Amino acid sequence: MFERYTEEARRVIFFARNEASQYGSPYIETEHMLIGILREDKALVRRFLRSPDSGEMIRRQIDAHTTIREKVSTFVDLPVSNECKRVMAYAAEEAERLSHKHIGTEHLFLGLLREEKCFAAEILHEQGLRLSGVREELARSDDAPIAQSPSTRSRLSIVAISSIRAGAEIEVDNAFLGHTPAEVPLAIGERMITVSKQGYRPWRRMLQVLSGGKQTISAELEQLPQ
Repeated sequence: MFERYTEEARRVIFFARNEASQYGSPYIETEHMLIGILREDKALVRRFLRSPDSGEMIRRQIDAHTTIREKVSTFVDLPVSNECKRVMAYAAEEAERLSHKHIGTEHLFLGLLREEKCFAAEILHEQGLRLSGVREELARSDDAPIAQSPSTRSRLSIVAISSIRAGAEIEVDNAFLGHTPAEVPLAIGERMITVSKQGYRPWRRMLQVLSGGKQTISAELEQLPQ
């Protein structure tokens, strides 16, 4: 399903799944995907959401709209909702429309706007965004993404990261990616993994992310002296 997705777009899906699990949702919904875009593509957010506080306002709006349930383990492979399935299909169509061989965060953003009755689209409409305007801006923009085949981009592999004390923060190359336990898509090559939790010494390892299969690491956190 994700062969044509850029690394950034795949991370949006990963973040969306993480958000859904934190809310205790049985599905990945469009609002979770929107949060994923807000987390992953700051340039896109600044471009279309003019207010610097827009991201935080959207998060609060989603929090107020959502019934918080018991968290779902990030190891559970949550399905995407029917609305999200349509968003992803629309994203592929938008990539074709723009003559892009890849599917990126901008195409997912357009997909959310095309699913007009979903909660994420309602939020974006309240921000003054319309499908036609965003589509035209991306089409004429000088810095629109250059079409690339997935083989020219960094390939990804899944790394399952856990810790003896669950709920620790995961950072990869100084970028926050969620909390343990989690399955994280990482680009092939050397990656600095940091797992940290208040009251414990940070755990750091240089990991050689390999292609094919799934790697598993477990961080043993050492409690700091009282």
